[in-house]
Amino acid sequence: MVNYLLELGTEELPYKFIPSAMNQLREITSKALEESRIEYKNIQTYGTPRRLTLIIEDISECQPDLTKKVKGPPVHVALDKDGNLTKAGEGFAKRNNIAKEDFYKEKVGKIEYLFANITEKGQLTKQVLGEIVPKSVLKLQGSHFMRWGDLDIRFSRPIRWIVSILGKEEIKIQIGNAVSSKISKGHRFSPIKEVEIQSSETYIEDLLKVNVIVEPDKRQEEIKKQAQKAAESEKGSVSIDKDLLQEVNYMVEWPVAAVGYFDKKYLQIPDDVIITVMATHQRYFPVYDTERKNLLNYFITTTNYVGDKFENINKGNERVITARLDDAIFFYNEDKKTSLESKSEDLKGITFQKGLGTLYDKSKRIEELSGFIAKELSLDNKTIQSVKRTAQLCKNDLVTSLVFEFTELQGSIGAEYAKLDNENDLVCTGIKEHYYPLSADGKLADSITGQVVGIADKIDTICGVFALGKSPTGSADPLGLRRAALGIITTILKKDICFNLSALIEKALAVIPLKIDDKDKIQKSIREFIIQRLRIYLTDSYKYDIVDAVLEINDPLANLKDDLERLIILDNLLKKENYNLFHESANRVHRIIKSEKYSLEVSKNLFTQDIECELWDAVSRIDTESITYNELVKKLEDSIPLIQKFFDDVLVMDPDKKIKNNRIALLGNLKLKFSKIADFSKIVF
Repeated sequence: MVNYLLELGTEELPYKFIPSAMNQLREITSKALEESRIEYKNIQTYGTPRRLTLIIEDISECQPDLTKKVKGPPVHVALDKDGNLTKAGEGFAKRNNIAKEDFYKEKVGKIEYLFANITEKGQLTKQVLGEIVPKSVLKLQGSHFMRWGDLDIRFSRPIRWIVSILGKEEIKIQIGNAVSSKISKGHRFSPIKEVEIQSSETYIEDLLKVNVIVEPDKRQEEIKKQAQKAAESEKGSVSIDKDLLQEVNYMVEWPVAAVGYFDKKYLQIPDDVIITVMATHQRYFPVYDTERKNLLNYFITTTNYVGDKFENINKGNERVITARLDDAIFFYNEDKKTSLESKSEDLKGITFQKGLGTLYDKSKRIEELSGFIAKELSLDNKTIQSVKRTAQLCKNDLVTSLVFEFTELQGSIGAEYAKLDNENDLVCTGIKEHYYPLSADGKLADSITGQVVGIADKIDTICGVFALGKSPTGSADPLGLRRAALGIITTILKKDICFNLSALIEKALAVIPLKIDDKDKIQKSIREFIIQRLRIYLTDSYKYDIVDAVLEINDPLANLKDDLERLIILDNLLKKENYNLFHESANRVHRIIKSEKYSLEVSKNLFTQDIECELWDAVSRIDTESITYNELVKKLEDSIPLIQKFFDDVLVMDPDKKIKNNRIALLGNLKLKFSKIADFSKIVF
């Protein structure tokens, strides 16, 4: 077995597309190989701004032969009375290139048909690759794909060269007007412009000769190492954000760190402003002192460069950041002329969403919803006042000049301005954190003010958009409702806060300035939307069936912490050796009474066997309101032998209707005990 190498050389690809393209290329090629019956061990993909690379390890040299059973016409149609082929039979033979003696007869139902076994000779892998590779490449998807020249094909950027090698043999493929060879291009600034690739085994080393680090992981480590070394040269410590690191990683083929400077006068601006200018707008890494407390007037930039002449590069970087910081310090000083509170009036001039009023209106709704949550959480009066103040000020920075210019600063600059106005720490932190999490796996708010106001803000947006009839469809979610719902769920579950989310939804719909004709229907849609987010979140850690079993009981939004507690209990229960007996007992109870209408009133006078009394005594002693879930599970486990004996000895559907109904009532009470944990009928076991 040998390896296959494909390198797709392009104009500079968008950095966001590269990791996605690597994953897509791996998955699409894997599927194509399986469909083509080509065996392989593993698929590796690499990417840089100018190339996407695929290496298929230990690929078989040819397809295995394939024998197929083909069904022909019914015998009475394919053969005449003398057994000769009719025109229908001849057509079947010709289509499949088979002789009459290769046919055999077989009945399907009551009708006899002609059949034949056809062997399809396996092709050489190099022939198969020539067909599937171009198709796989052109199946890649991404935003803003383009056509170039007079070609009909579409790709993220024009394809300029292709390397295609099986073992050490070149395999010719063509995509657009690019024809494969063994020649790859080096870094644009490399003294060696081209390199001949010998095989997949030499590929990485061959590209190093022309100043290309093709492995993303190694390139990323090199960026970190160089940035740290450059910061140490200025007696500082570099701060490396993982998202920025990945972004920079896919913008360079040969990373070289360079140190830039800016005037110390800009350090009077809040750190978040300077870091936003450096990281978000210029993709520079900020530098702190060695204790990582104070920001220094240095930055590290990673250049895609071969050489050691950085004077012009540094001057350009410093000129750009100085201009940006000049803007920032001007806007910062302008904003400080008025208090954060005074900016509330300006919110009245900005529409939040048509039909949902202005940002001022939204702030008032957030304030009301935050108060509702605070009371549900039984917060003390001092904290409630901080929550209220946070809600009043949380959107005010949206009308500041600094946030207008640097939108990424929303929340953080509001916190800075609140500090200048001597607001307390809980308010300042809450203003910043109420936007958290900023991504699906982003940091959650640590402050109670950030948590409460953040949930109020998100639920107001979700309910408002649903009330407008603009709920997410497919992949379209322009207002980020899925992320908002996930943010609510993760904040509640991970920050140990507990309240009735269904009640909050009802409250949020009540304060929306819209006439809602069918409020129950809208509320149901919102609840289903959030429950689905909850289900997806939980199935990342637990099996789908036990998640369904837990969420099926009562209202899953009434107490998310309770949902999680029961899920953990159930997950541990399933791991026990004797769970099969527990499962069988719970589900037998469910099956017997699921179609019955029954009362929960049990009369001991109607018991005819001792086991009925024993089981009822055991069930009666389980007080689900005063024990923990672990204690409930233990009591139910102790009852399993009694349940099994009950089903072995007792005919539930007794001819005597009173006895039958009494036994069903007993099982109904037992079902309630099991149902406190989960709906066990949902569990696949």
